[in-house]
Amino acid sequence: MDVLAGMRKRRQVLSDAEITRRARVNPQYLQRHRDLKAEAEAVRAHLAKDAPKAAAAAAARKEATLEVENRMLLEQNATLRRTLEAVQSKLRELRAQELGAQTRDGLDARSLRDTEMDELRKQRDAALAASRQAEADLQALRNVNQRLLVENSRLLAAAPPE
Repeated sequence: MDVLAGMRKRRQVLSDAEITRRARVNPQYLQRHRDLKAEAEAVRAHLAKDAPKAAAAAAARKEATLEVENRMLLEQNATLRRTLEAVQSKLRELRAQELGAQTRDGLDARSLRDTEMDELRKQRDAALAASRQAEADLQALRNVNQRLLVENSRLLAAAPPE
């Protein structure tokens, strides 16, 4: 990004190869990071005062940014899904412990059973709350992901053919 900022500041058009050389990155870096490549195209178009090219570059930059954001949301979604599975597993474990405690409590003293039950209920309630929160977060991310997909589709449909 520093190279692109310098390119804009010095009003100097640089090729992709020169950008990657100055940034000291792999020559294929811009091909793998479409958002940066789109940014470079936008700077070149701006410096050349080429309005159609600038508009196309802006659309490509927005599309690349949406793709990056979409990938990040998918990663967050997967993380939340794993968290939800872990919470549900813990909840099943606590439920099994609670059932075991109920069976055992028939043989143990009443006061010990009450304290254990209270503790297990607290743990269960905490696990349920975490599970509900994870489900709500997952649903919110799904909604955002869906909106981004719709917006992305709309932008791709509106983009002029190359």
